[in-house]
Amino acid sequence: MLEVLLLCVGFGWLANISISVYAHRALAHRAVALHPAPAHVFRFLIFLTTGTRVRAWVAVHRKHHAYVDREGDPHSPVVHGIAAIFFAGYRYYFRESTNATTLQRFGHDCPDDWIERNLYEGRSNLGLALLAAIYIGLLGPGLGLLGFVSQLMWMPLCAGVINGLGHHAGYRNHETRDSSRNVTPLALVIAGEELHNNHHRFPRSAKFSTRWWEFDVGWAVIRTLAAFGLARELYVYDRKWRPGAPLPAVRPVEAAPLEVAGG
Repeated sequence: MLEVLLLCVGFGWLANISISVYAHRALAHRAVALHPAPAHVFRFLIFLTTGTRVRAWVAVHRKHHAYVDREGDPHSPVVHGIAAIFFAGYRYYFRESTNATTLQRFGHDCPDDWIERNLYEGRSNLGLALLAAIYIGLLGPGLGLLGFVSQLMWMPLCAGVINGLGHHAGYRNHETRDSSRNVTPLALVIAGEELHNNHHRFPRSAKFSTRWWEFDVGWAVIRTLAAFGLARELYVYDRKWRPGAPLPAVRPVEAAPLEVAGG
């Protein structure tokens, strides 16, 4: 059973980091530009561990920001209730991810190359089939299937925590027009996404932590990539900015030059 737990946490962490750094910060908010190498690694990991169509995820998330905590928000506990979003939030996401109008309006500037159209998006379930084969190959049929089924529950659970509790319970560093909350200042597995109030206050910031005692794992990954010349155009919350001061409240920070990822 320990092997099952370790694999689930490992693959789950990779899923969360890939969604957070690539789909969320790099694509949805353009808070960082990634080199093609890590960009494609993240794309593959999302395909493998979640079966998520990146353009759909980006579109739904952008719509969430456009209509946050009011009618039109795809997964707000203020609109739909905390129980519905915490326990069945993935159903709300999936329903919105098949909305053609949402994809057309909010899904722009996402990968649209051959591999995206014909594999990552066109045959997204193949990634999960490969993941199932990996589990069974490593653990055998019994524990392997148990691990794979547990893995399928990972993203819905994380979505319930972030989209549900992230707008229902926790602390607030910043006054916003929504009910966003920081669930915890330290959650290594959720990749920094638990700092939800910070993100809603400064959505283009690639760094979600705004207090010295908060730790953002996704930002640590981005800074590591930048140190090796694999990320640039990092936008961060400006510590010198104060409420009432002129915007913008994010600023670019220096990073090594690179070619911007096309996908």
